Amino acid sequence: MPTRIDEKPADGLDAWLAPLADDPAGAVAFLGEVVDRVGGRRGRVLVLGGGSVADAMAGEGYAVTAAGPDRLAPGAAAESGPRYDVVYVPADALTRFSGQRGQLRLIRRLSRLLRPGGALVVQGPQPDPERWAADVWVAGVDRLRQTVLLTGAEEPARYVWPAELDLMAELAELALDSRWGGWYGEPVEPGGPVVSVFRS
Repeated sequence: MPTRIDEKPADGLDAWLAPLADDPAGAVAFLGEVVDRVGGRRGRVLVLGGGSVADAMAGEGYAVTAAGPDRLAPGAAAESGPRYDVVYVPADALTRFSGQRGQLRLIRRLSRLLRPGGALVVQGPQPDPERWAADVWVAGVDRLRQTVLLTGAEEPARYVWPAELDLMAELAELALDSRWGGWYGEPVEPGGPVVSVFRS
């Protein structure tokens, strides 16, 4: 079993992003290839939020830690702290922040948790505000603030364009390694998933 630091409850955001989380086996295969490439079979993996991906990776023999974004202290990855070969950020982790500043802080903290040469893997939706406006889970879209208000939610969720994510990663001293529209090397499509791999 993975080391579990925090569990987050299911909510409307989880339901809205459920199509991005419906293939844990694909996520595990993709992440396993990244881990093997950058850290070898004994690579250490941090999975934000834990869940089925963390459990399946642990079942494959990887050293997995599961943590919620709010449990990562600002000073994380001090010299005595753990370093990871791969850090996986699932679709909901960045979106839970209502502002760009919080998202950038998270990317910077995660960057400091990587060992030299490690990889940050970020999954999320390719923004498609037109399509989202007709989504049953969406009560409103604010294109200026890049937020989506979900039915029953008190706070909006902030989406990130890939170019914006690239800049956040660059500010965290990471460089884009590859980007796909899913776990199997698909092209990126509007409204579909985006999987970005950044290297330290």
